[in-house]
Amino acid sequence: MTKQEDLIEKYIQNRLSPTEEVLVHKILQNDINFERELTFHANLKKAIEKEDEDNFRNLISELESKANIESKPPRRSYIKWLVAASIILLLGLSYFSTFNQKASTNDLFASYFEPYRNVIQPLERGNEQQDQKSLAFLAYEKGEYEEAINLFTALYTTTKEPYYLFYKANALLKLEKANEALPLLLEHLKTNDTLKAKTTWYLALAYLKLNDRPNARITLEKVITDAKYKTTEAQKLLSAFN
Repeated sequence: MTKQEDLIEKYIQNRLSPTEEVLVHKILQNDINFERELTFHANLKKAIEKEDEDNFRNLISELESKANIESKPPRRSYIKWLVAASIILLLGLSYFSTFNQKASTNDLFASYFEPYRNVIQPLERGNEQQDQKSLAFLAYEKGEYEEAINLFTALYTTTKEPYYLFYKANALLKLEKANEALPLLLEHLKTNDTLKAKTTWYLALAYLKLNDRPNARITLEKVITDAKYKTTEAQKLLSAFN
């Protein structure tokens, strides 16, 4: 795959980095063929996502006609996408739409989720006499999330420090247990913890993982309105819903 093809693929999947977005903008200003191909792929993606099968058939026919009357023959990537679209149509649009929606929410979650870093307990490597709090965050940093969850649970029970809810929820999300993380994040939002500004972002991701698009959308809009944490990422993620 060439660099331009990679950029187009990321563009239609809403996965461009800020640097790549600038690069795409520059190429669009100077390369008419790149602009045509990017537009083609973007339109085809929209066609695939259409719920009305007749509109889908009409748009595919229109795209084929446009590709055939271009001054140059359609590029191989055009043909590849048209063949893929035809296969999708034969399989049935309703089946594809259901499958694509499930896959896309999981893909989006995987692309945007990253456990929040440890800002609570600085760790001293090699210290054999560590308290339970240090052990909990050490397990968290090492990716031993099951152990971290057990320790965070015990620590919250005894101390009621709200940040344990936040980090336990992050560990659960990493283990793809969004149904268990969700109530912890909602509870954390009720506190005055200094990490509260980050919670809404992770709550949106939990809804996303659970394929709850309405609540994910509402929560992402809240992240954007608050403008305290992951605002740009929330805008890009929200655009992927449209």
